[in-house]
Amino acid sequence: MKKNTFRIIIFLTAVSLLGIIGTQTFWIRKSFLITQKQFDHRADQALNDVIEELGDYTDSSFRMSHNLPCLNDIDKTGTIFDVLDTAILDRLMQKYVSYHKLGNNYHYAIVKTADSTIIYSTPGYEKTRGRCEPYKACLSCLWKEEYFHLSLCFSNHTKSLFVELSVWLFWSSLFIVIIILSFAYTMYTVFRQKKLSELKNDFINNMTHEFKTPISTISLASEVLLASGAGTPDEKVKRYAQIIYDENQRMRHQVERVLNMAQHEKGELKLTISEVNVHDLLLNTQHISFLDNGEKKLNIIYKLNATKNVLMADELHIANVIRNIVENAYKYGKEEPQLIISTRDYQEGILISFEDNGIGMSNEALKHVFEKFYRVPTGNLHNVKGFGLGLYYVKTMAEAHNGFVSAHSVLNKGSRFDVYIPVYSGK
Repeated sequence: MKKNTFRIIIFLTAVSLLGIIGTQTFWIRKSFLITQKQFDHRADQALNDVIEELGDYTDSSFRMSHNLPCLNDIDKTGTIFDVLDTAILDRLMQKYVSYHKLGNNYHYAIVKTADSTIIYSTPGYEKTRGRCEPYKACLSCLWKEEYFHLSLCFSNHTKSLFVELSVWLFWSSLFIVIIILSFAYTMYTVFRQKKLSELKNDFINNMTHEFKTPISTISLASEVLLASGAGTPDEKVKRYAQIIYDENQRMRHQVERVLNMAQHEKGELKLTISEVNVHDLLLNTQHISFLDNGEKKLNIIYKLNATKNVLMADELHIANVIRNIVENAYKYGKEEPQLIISTRDYQEGILISFEDNGIGMSNEALKHVFEKFYRVPTGNLHNVKGFGLGLYYVKTMAEAHNGFVSAHSVLNKGSRFDVYIPVYSGK
């Protein structure tokens, strides 16, 4: 996929996601406003119902049918309370607030319209009125001498609206979160796959180069031998034969490395457990061909202090683990590379430490050093070859033996790799 196409897809997907979130947010807000209007309508209707029924209580026939005293027989006070009984008002407010499903957290008052003087209120009305806009209904149908109105407030108005929308809000929020997490995971996977694709392309290029070099060297050495004809001195033949052998071994090691990784990923890798003397394997690192034939020499210092140096492990893979780390110390070493190999007893096994004085690694490189196909950036150093499989192989084999590997490094000063292998690595 082209880089620009990839960016366009990400951009369009992100815009679509924002559009979905924006649309959902819009409808949530719209639903809240509609619910608010419905609540307002029910509150106004409740007040109207209360006043309408209060009007019945001023009717003489209604009062007689309900065994209530006639208004003319009641002591006059010259106020609205001549026609309004607060006990009846309380009962009616409770009745219609409940009927219209407005909740129980309400307070009301009778207010003089001209100067907003409160002439009667339930406890808590003053405090509640400061937090919300009251609903009002005129009482002129009951008392025409002065203008009064009934004022109704709800202490948890907004909360009650959210409660009504709670189920819908929950599912909407859940789906939005799922969409966001899915998008984030998709982007993570896409970028990871893109990076993996780039690493694989680098791997193929490196592999082609790694195989091309020994093949060319073998071909050239063979041509020299063929062109020499009869009577070629033995030393010359031996030298070119050694070159062919060394390059063939180098190519064989690379092929084995790739095949071992493929077998491990398929679950077909089987360890051949036998008795292995780790100190003998470490001492044999001096005989690795690249150490003798390279342009620079690797100075190896041994500090073999472990007493549990005989393990039950796969000798071939343990030897390859050692070879890979030593090879890295050589490749990433400076002009006079030095490697300190030390061992010590650790838990029920041996801890092997490889400490070099090479170019080291940054903290960012250290996080990825054991990943497959990853190669540490070498700056201006362009002669470092490899597939990016060496340390991945080391980690894989250490874990296959029920052990582990860790890395410590300081940029421009060197690195240390610790490999732990238990005495018995069988599964």
